[in-house]
Formats: sequence, C-alpha cells, structure tokens
Amino acid sequence: MDYVVLTGLLAAAVRLAMSIGIAAMGEVISQRAGVLNVGVEGIMLLGAFLGAFGAVTTGNPWAGIALAAAGGAAAGALHGFFAVKLKVDQIVSGIALIILCLGLSSFLYRLTLGKTPQSVPALRGLHLGVLSDLPIVGPVLFGQNALVYWGVAMALFLTWALRRTVMGLNIRACGENPAAADAAGINVDRYRFFCVVFGGTLAGVGGAYLSVAQINSFVENMVVGRGFIAIACVVFGRWNPLGTLAAAFGFGLAEAAQIRLQTWYPEVPYQLFVVLPYLLAIVALSLFFARGAALPRGLAKPYFSDRGA
Repeated sequence: MDYVVLTGLLAAAVRLAMSIGIAAMGEVISQRAGVLNVGVEGIMLLGAFLGAFGAVTTGNPWAGIALAAAGGAAAGALHGFFAVKLKVDQIVSGIALIILCLGLSSFLYRLTLGKTPQSVPALRGLHLGVLSDLPIVGPVLFGQNALVYWGVAMALFLTWALRRTVMGLNIRACGENPAAADAAGINVDRYRFFCVVFGGTLAGVGGAYLSVAQINSFVENMVVGRGFIAIACVVFGRWNPLGTLAAAFGFGLAEAAQIRLQTWYPEVPYQLFVVLPYLLAIVALSLFFARGAALPRGLAKPYFSDRGA
C-alpha cells in the first residue's frame, strides 16, 4: 500500500506541477528582460478556455494548445504594448490584464461551450514500453503525457539559451543593466517586448494544460491562483528555468498531498488542506528574502530610449 500511495503521489505531483511550471518558465524570460507580468493568472485562464474551445471544435487537443499559445501571445503583446512601449506601470498593466482575461474567458465560455457542455478531447499519458513498467519511476517519469516532456525539454533549452547564446546574454543585459545594453547597440524595448510575448505564449500553454491534460474541462476561474504561484516559483527558482520547474514540482507535490489528505482525514475541514500550496508559496518567499536575496536590478523598471520597440 505504501508503494502504491508513493507512486500515485509522485505521479500526480508531476502532472499538477506542469501547468504552473510551463507558465513560470515564460515568466522567467520576461523578468530576465526586466518586465514583470503579474497578469500571468489572467493569461492562463484565457489559455485554459482557448485550449478547451480549440480541442472541442477540432477534436484535437494539440489544436487547442496551439490556439491557447496564440491567445497567450496576443495577451502578452497587449501587456508589452502598455508596459514597454507606453511605459505604463507594470503592476497596473498586469492587474488590468487579469481583469480583462477573467471577464473575456467567462463571456466567451458562456457564448460557446457553456451553452452545450461537451467533453474536452484530452492528452493521454504515454506508455514507453518497459520504461513505463519500472517500479515507482515508471509511472512517475515515463507515464506522463507528451506536454510534460515538452515542458522539461523547454526548461533545459531555456537554461542553455540564457547562459550560452548571444540572445540569452542580450536578454539578461536588458534586465540587469538596460542603459549598458542600449549603449552596446541592443534595442532594449524590442527585446523586452519579444520576451513578454514569449512569456505570454507559455502562460497560454500552461493554462491550456489545465483544460486538455489535467482537468479535461473548462470551468470559470479554474486557474484559482496558479498564475501567482508561478510568479512565486520564478523567485524561488532564482530566475533559472530548471530551478523554476523544480520549484513548481514542489507546489505540485503540495497540491497532490492536500487532495489525498482530504480523503485520509475527512473530519478535518477541507479548506485547511486546500490552502497548503498557497501557504507554502508564502513561506518559501519569506524564507527566500529573509536570506537577503534580491530581485534583478532592472526588474519592473521602464527604460526610456530613443529607440522604438
């Protein structure tokens, strides 16, 4: 029984972590360029609706994911226009984006899927032969859906790209010292705009993961704070894609545990267990900054230049 419980807990933790992890990796790139997007919560919600709508309309979950990515890119571009081009306060722009996407996703859902509820075509777990049959590690590492492996590959690629490529160096320069980057001939606004759009794209995919791979349906406001946890993962992962994904796994483990605790201890109010992942985020951030950790120097600070975005 202990073996079965442990395997199920770890496998569920991986599944529950990926929506947060994928969105958080996009936010890593955005923040590395110097733009804070607190609108991740709203973009994930919009992506969840578009993922479900696209999957139901075409019968293909990958079409839903592609539609969610496009919607996330559009939302990221909107935030980039206000925060990068117009130099609006990034927090204000992000909050406005949350409100916009919350209303837009609910409105479109009631016009479409809400009229005649339908099952959402879902991504299924892969079976990789003998690897999937290994004890514990088989179901945990080799029985997930394809989007999980895509997320891990994306984390590895982004970690390498930020450290080993000219574009990665330019992105980091735009976030750490935009004046020096501008003096070196780097178009800071253009890089920042591109990174915000990329971050929005991954946030849309992270939201679609909820509707086509995790919950397999769309419910209004179904993201319920995962976008904010994604931002916490960025900080706790020290603005590193792999570290951020590892932090997301920690929150996925907390969410998987709270679901099982509700079953094991029915006499305890379930709200106490539901709050566990959010409590973990608060504690993690408190400990992180208590150790004297600092935000990137150029984060959330607009840069004024004669160059156009």
